[in-house]
Amino acid sequence: MKDKGFSLIELIIVLVLIGLSLSLVTPSLSRFSKTIELRAAAKNVSGLLRYFRSEAVQKGRVYQVLFDPDLREIRTRGLELAEERGNKYTLPDGVQMREMKIPSSQYPSDFPTIEFYPNGGSNGGSVLLGSQDHKGYRIKVHFLTGMVEVEEG
Repeated sequence: MKDKGFSLIELIIVLVLIGLSLSLVTPSLSRFSKTIELRAAAKNVSGLLRYFRSEAVQKGRVYQVLFDPDLREIRTRGLELAEERGNKYTLPDGVQMREMKIPSSQYPSDFPTIEFYPNGGSNGGSVLLGSQDHKGYRIKVHFLTGMVEVEEG
C-alpha cells in the first residue's frame, strides 16, 4: 500500500529551509526600503525646489528655500514687503543633509538658503541627501536658469 502525503520530518525540513531563506532575505529588504525612502526624499525636495521656482516666475516674487540640517527641515517663504509664507518639509528618519554648497543669498537668512527670482534665476547651490547605508542624492540648482537636477552620489 502506498501512502499519500508527506511525513512529519519532510515538513519540518521544508519549514526550516523556508525560515533560513527568509532570515537571509530580510536584511537586504530593509536596506532596499531605506534606499527607496532616500530616493523619495530627494524627489520631494527637488519637487519643492521646482515648485517654488515656478511660483517665483509666475507671481513675480522672490521665494526662499531654507535648509536646517540640525532639525532636518526644509522651510519655504515668499518675500514681498516683509510678508512671509511658510511651508515646512521634514526629512524622513535616517535621511540627513550631508553636504551643502550654497552661496550667500541676496536677502538675509539664518540658514543656508536657495532663492528663486522672478526672472527664473537663482543664487544656485547643491545639497547632498544621504543615509548611513547609501552615498545619497545630490540636488543641484543652476544659478543662472534656476533649473533643478538630481544625481546619484
